[in-house]
Amino acid sequence: LYGSSVSNTLKSEKSQELYQASEGEGYLELADNSQLAHQQEVENAIDNAVLHASMMHPEKFKYTEKNFKEDVKSVDSVEEQQLISNIVPEIVPQQSQDNQTAVGVEMKVKKPNFWITSGEVYLQFTQNYISGNWSQGGESTNTLMSGLTLKANYNDKQKIQWDNTFEAKLGFTTAPSDKEHDYRTNADMIRLTTKLLLKAIKSWNYSFQVESKTQSLRNYPANSNDYTSAFLAPLDTKVGIGMDYKKSWKNFNISVNIAPLTYRWLYVSEKFLAGRYGVKGDHRSLQEFGSSTNINSSWQIAKNIRWSSHIDAFTSYEKVYANWENTFDFAVSKYLSTKLFMHGRFDDGVRKKKGYTYFQFKEFLQFGLSYKW
Repeated sequence: LYGSSVSNTLKSEKSQELYQASEGEGYLELADNSQLAHQQEVENAIDNAVLHASMMHPEKFKYTEKNFKEDVKSVDSVEEQQLISNIVPEIVPQQSQDNQTAVGVEMKVKKPNFWITSGEVYLQFTQNYISGNWSQGGESTNTLMSGLTLKANYNDKQKIQWDNTFEAKLGFTTAPSDKEHDYRTNADMIRLTTKLLLKAIKSWNYSFQVESKTQSLRNYPANSNDYTSAFLAPLDTKVGIGMDYKKSWKNFNISVNIAPLTYRWLYVSEKFLAGRYGVKGDHRSLQEFGSSTNINSSWQIAKNIRWSSHIDAFTSYEKVYANWENTFDFAVSKYLSTKLFMHGRFDDGVRKKKGYTYFQFKEFLQFGLSYKW
């Protein structure tokens, strides 16, 4: 039972006596039969008590999950018997008078599950129509935006956490004035993030994080067949070691990862695009050492309004690369929502266009289908 969240069912001859669990204090109080209608509630109460005991005092338990070869085993450790007897009075038979051996209690051990998975998928639309004789000019456009987010997080509630996130976005817009293309991509991203955390103190953890990002399709400027980016052009990967701070309140969650030791590897699969992303000479890759900061937060502003934010910044102490992604989700129903995307970027390691600064920005406001689980 050591080091894991275990579900236990203790069976007693006194099945007529019902008990009610107090999870916070880890003990059971005798309850009237009218308060609990089913024996299952008793078993659930016992589960919570033994779980609390195994989490708070793992050193008192003789058996580990590896020791159990079968589903049902007997508890014969004096310390285990005494600990459970204190938490579940009168349900566990008392020890023998010589205090050398304990009366066996049947225990069913279920394999714990420390994984929590979640996800979101959406398909958003925007339509804009302008008649050909509109005096101020302009053109009609249609925009489609799709996205997928998958999360698989491990937490043993003691020392180890492992967070994994996969994100993908892909959007298209019509281009009536573009003589070369009927459609162009307006959003394209594939990002995979994995973060291993070891408990330090309170809300702080030692962290090891890997983040890798690229896109799936080629991106063309208007009226040109010379693309400016493609799959693995570029591929941006960062590996960092540092500290991670996690905190949750009622409507707000935040995770701040600070990695003073970070290695960045930038790879460009197309040689002629390498210089566009700061890779010099005839090389296709760039290696840098520096520090990085990642901040992820979410705020349930109102019942149907949620703000999610992602900030990642890296500096080699010669140049700075930073992204700030914001998503405002206005839920109309379980399957319909309006999303506002706002994405800012600063990168002084790329070529600066004449008349522009190193700061870049784009924004989308769309309505469509959305589903979370």
